Amino acid sequence: MSLTINLVLFKRKKKKNGEIPIYLRITENRKSRYKSTGISVLPKHWNKERQRIRGTHTRSKVLNDQLEYELLQAEKKKSKLKLTEKLSADNLKNHISDDKYNSFINCAERYLEELDEEDRYWEHKRFKVLLGQLKDFMGNKSRAITKVDAELIEKFQNYLLTEPKNKEGKKVGNSPNTVRRKLRTLKGMFNSLLKAKKIKHDPFLMVNKVKEEPVEKTKLSLAQIKAIEKLDLEKESQLWHSRNYFMFSFYNAGIRFGDMCTLKWKNLVDGRLVYKMRKTGSQKSIKQYDQMDKILSYYRSDDSKQNDYIFPILDKKISNSAALQRSISSKNVIVNRDLKKIAGLAEIEANISFHVSRHSFSQYALEQGLGLYEISKALGHSKLKTTERYLKSFDEELLDEGMDKLFNNG
Repeated sequence: MSLTINLVLFKRKKKKNGEIPIYLRITENRKSRYKSTGISVLPKHWNKERQRIRGTHTRSKVLNDQLEYELLQAEKKKSKLKLTEKLSADNLKNHISDDKYNSFINCAERYLEELDEEDRYWEHKRFKVLLGQLKDFMGNKSRAITKVDAELIEKFQNYLLTEPKNKEGKKVGNSPNTVRRKLRTLKGMFNSLLKAKKIKHDPFLMVNKVKEEPVEKTKLSLAQIKAIEKLDLEKESQLWHSRNYFMFSFYNAGIRFGDMCTLKWKNLVDGRLVYKMRKTGSQKSIKQYDQMDKILSYYRSDDSKQNDYIFPILDKKISNSAALQRSISSKNVIVNRDLKKIAGLAEIEANISFHVSRHSFSQYALEQGLGLYEISKALGHSKLKTTERYLKSFDEELLDEGMDKLFNNG
């Protein structure tokens, strides 16, 4: 029986950015099985004859070393199975797959690869940071994924609270709320492993999580919003555009920046803004009033096409999901920087960002007497509990104002 192992480009899995994943091809009696290496390259960077990444690739040495290691491990598995007379393409593939899930760190690395392959940009970005901290925490110690328990996760939680260092090497730790978010990110990996039946228990069920701390959300009063709106800014300047984006978001129930970037003229239907939220995938439909129409008029022209972006935020249309997320993220940084300048011009001391438009709308809606359900629909929350948590600090502020009216009369 002849069984061979080669490295090949798996063209059926071609990514949107043009890269093609490199797979181990296990061939037996002219039938092949494939196993991902987690590495992808453009076709021009692959040397088919040598089964190596060409030197023109910026990370060729590192990636080739990794491929060589993958190939070597597969050959070792092949030799062991041959000695036990259990060698077959299916058995070899299963043994290689088991290696990918034999340790906590290996699982995390594989999960990071999966997030990248699925173009889940933000999840990949967050998990990449978490993986680095997880590796620092584990050090030279290894733990089988099936042996990860609540105690280990709680120790990692304590590490996140106290140990991580800043660029200067000083221990700074993370806030309790940041740690809770990071544990949710890690929980996503365990959910994936449970779904794939790689583990049988959920260690998070017994984790005693650090308590969430109340956070005061930055929001602006209507007077401050109007002060921004009335600023005399040079038309077509970067500050002028950023002010328009912020105001349009406020008037449209705090539309998120990523959604603003990708709004097209076809999203305006019969006097309503109709779009699908990128974060949740649910659809929103908002009636447009004079305030919104005035801003839209700055960008509408005779040449405007239905498929054109409304706002000139992105440099060009990007079809690749990960590239689009990166572009949105970089543009968000620029607009947030502009908003800080705008706040200064309006004599507002608060440290504002684009998301403050969402908080400010919520505060204004509460002040005007909108109910929980109405605000939840406006924000696009799928659950009322989400809105309750979101508005918690706003409710407390309104209660303070009410108590002042009752008892602070003189």
